[in-house]
Amino acid sequence: MAARCTLEIHARGRWRKAAEVHVDDAGAGTGSRARLEYDFDYLDEMRDALGAIGLAAVSCRHPLGYEEAQLERWPAFLLDILPSGAARRWWELRLALPNLPRHDWTLLVRGGGNPPGNVRVAEAAAELELPAAHAGFDREEVLARGADFIEYAHANGAYVAGGSGAGGDSPKLLLREDEHGRLHADGALSDERTRHAWLVKFPRSTRAEDRLVLEAEAPYHRVAARLGARVQHPPAWERDALFVTRFDRVVGEGRVDLLGLESLYAIAGVAEWGAATPKEDLAAALARYATDPARELEELLVRDVIDVALGNTDNHGRNTAVLKHEGGRIELSPVYDLAPMILDPQGIARVCRWRDEDGGFPSYARVAEALEPLGLPARASRERLRALADRVGDLPSIMRDEGVPRQVITTLDRRIERVAEGLARIR
Repeated sequence: MAARCTLEIHARGRWRKAAEVHVDDAGAGTGSRARLEYDFDYLDEMRDALGAIGLAAVSCRHPLGYEEAQLERWPAFLLDILPSGAARRWWELRLALPNLPRHDWTLLVRGGGNPPGNVRVAEAAAELELPAAHAGFDREEVLARGADFIEYAHANGAYVAGGSGAGGDSPKLLLREDEHGRLHADGALSDERTRHAWLVKFPRSTRAEDRLVLEAEAPYHRVAARLGARVQHPPAWERDALFVTRFDRVVGEGRVDLLGLESLYAIAGVAEWGAATPKEDLAAALARYATDPARELEELLVRDVIDVALGNTDNHGRNTAVLKHEGGRIELSPVYDLAPMILDPQGIARVCRWRDEDGGFPSYARVAEALEPLGLPARASRERLRALADRVGDLPSIMRDEGVPRQVITTLDRRIERVAEGLARIR
């Protein structure tokens, strides 16, 4: 059965009807043929931005314009909006739906009303109108309830659906903090009263291994910053909860600006789940759309070294994204979802690899050559990599300084040594 939905974009201070997506078969999941077209009234409002791929566009791959896009599958950016992981399970439970691809469209138009970034599904957002005022909850209530907080809040009369918009397998909540320090589900608090925007993560289960992985995420971000990666506000770990400052929301005096956020899978046109897309392809997409390709490719390279050394094997293309700023700048977002996933009991292998890897360890000299045609000179890459060698070798000490659990450091010692030795040999 054919179906359509309306997309809204938050641009120039407010939500606007921006585009429509038509699918030939709503029951075929993300594999259905699709059409995307911008709304003519929106194009008229934004006529000075025609051709733009930043905040005014639904995706870097679909510049603002009059041409209709004919696609063999869903537009890839819709998979960033479609609830996934724990958020998908929450919506399936709420809507009494089995976990089947034929329900993807229903989940999109019911659960796509409050995703990260500045694009949402209008039909889903219509169900998320602000309810009557609620006093909110203090931090202790969130910590005490953990991943069950969203149901606790619902039972206590609070609006919660907007808090379930973040993807990933770990349970997550999108929360806003008011002027009294009380917490509300995202969408339940006006911009005027918002003082801070949070993403709160909880362990995937009660297993000690899952807790250890999430506990390490906060110091891992501090470690990454010391190695030169782009880290905005390192998360804070508190009693089995990780409080992460959202970088796609800029909270000002009486206002909240929404930045665009699009995964590397989305900008590379990958419209399927768990794709083992070569890193070269993701790097090429980044170079195509980034404002400063050389700068962003170098950042991507540094992050990859950190991922390999620190055992962050869950490096799929939705765990890295570009941030789209007012004024048109497009760059990699700050680091997120950085954790020792190699310790996960499910045995998560490195997902996205360079074409020349040995058991999950890249040949970075060859990676440097692969990045040169994309805009980062191989000589600059090699110099950056050699400069990282000593810092990587010092990682056990840096990790201890930043409070990484001892068990994690011990497990990674040999891995870190191998990466450092490989970098030092680059000529």
